[in-house]
Amino acid sequence: MPILFRTLIVLFLLVLGSTTMLAEEGQEPSTSEEPKAEKACFRVRNLRGMEAVDDRFVYVRSVRDEHYLLTMDNACLGLQNSIAVAVANGYDRVCSNDHAFITYREFDRTRRCGILNVEQVEDRVAALKLIELRKKPAKGDGGQ
Repeated sequence: MPILFRTLIVLFLLVLGSTTMLAEEGQEPSTSEEPKAEKACFRVRNLRGMEAVDDRFVYVRSVRDEHYLLTMDNACLGLQNSIAVAVANGYDRVCSNDHAFITYREFDRTRRCGILNVEQVEDRVAALKLIELRKKPAKGDGGQ
């Protein structure tokens, strides 16, 4: 019961935080240099907002002005346009490859998607820039 209660509280905070993040100024990534990203862990209870940038990447804001970029292990269809997003784990701490997952509602169905990587980034702009760089085809790939 405590894990369910904790998940519901986190869910409420994430929905509340996500609406505030959407209201923040629409910062776009700059093209100057590659942002820093370090493998990291965060505590679920410290989350203050999340934004599904697309079906593979999620930006997370935490207390003490900490920012994270989550990479899902597969494309999570419908994640970007979903409601009621929550991070779930058997423990309060979420790290890369520890079998934590995101649950979200897509229409009338609850879906679940595994978290592959957790990286701490400087801010939302850095997270968006990393996503942009990771989506670009590698040189010599010919864009195929």
